[in-house]
Amino acid sequence: MSFIKQESSKTVNNIPLQNNKKEYPTGYSASETMVQLCAVPKPTSTQLYDHNEHTEQKELCTKLAQSEPCLFESKNTILKTIAKENQYKQRQQFTSRSSVESLCQVLEDNALVLKASFIRPGFSASNTCLMCTPSQLREALESEPDNYNLKKLRINLESDSNLNPENGTMYLSLLQQPSGNHVVYSLDYHVAEKHDNRLFCK
Repeated sequence: MSFIKQESSKTVNNIPLQNNKKEYPTGYSASETMVQLCAVPKPTSTQLYDHNEHTEQKELCTKLAQSEPCLFESKNTILKTIAKENQYKQRQQFTSRSSVESLCQVLEDNALVLKASFIRPGFSASNTCLMCTPSQLREALESEPDNYNLKKLRINLESDSNLNPENGTMYLSLLQQPSGNHVVYSLDYHVAEKHDNRLFCK
């Protein structure tokens, strides 16, 4: 059972997608890292924690992941370094046609958020996880699209420096469809090379 409505359009607005061949855009190289989106319960304080509600949320998150594998499975990345910043780009864009508008509604109705993860290889490596709320998604939906009809949401930790965030920055791109609704297009990650290097451990 799908919890979020799908767009009927099968196009990706003529934006070139990366194929399975080892052909990368100029300046990019292969990376062993991955990015992933998943729905999780909205963080709450111990005083407000409700076990039954949390159990229901957990079950719903599992069903969402099962019904939308094209959106919630991990995706490989490619890498380029510019001015001592590592820029990881999702190699193959999301193919799920479920609308962001209906996803926002599901998240809001069930006190859920999206967890955006950057996954480093190695037993002792550290993943980076940032939170994306439904209100952030709705704000991005109202923003102006770029020349490719993409609307980009910047995700940081509130405690991080805006100029040099130690945990890096994630960019969630939303693609506007001819219907006016949107689909999730890609999740990219930028982080200073010195911060990134210390989180790898194979």
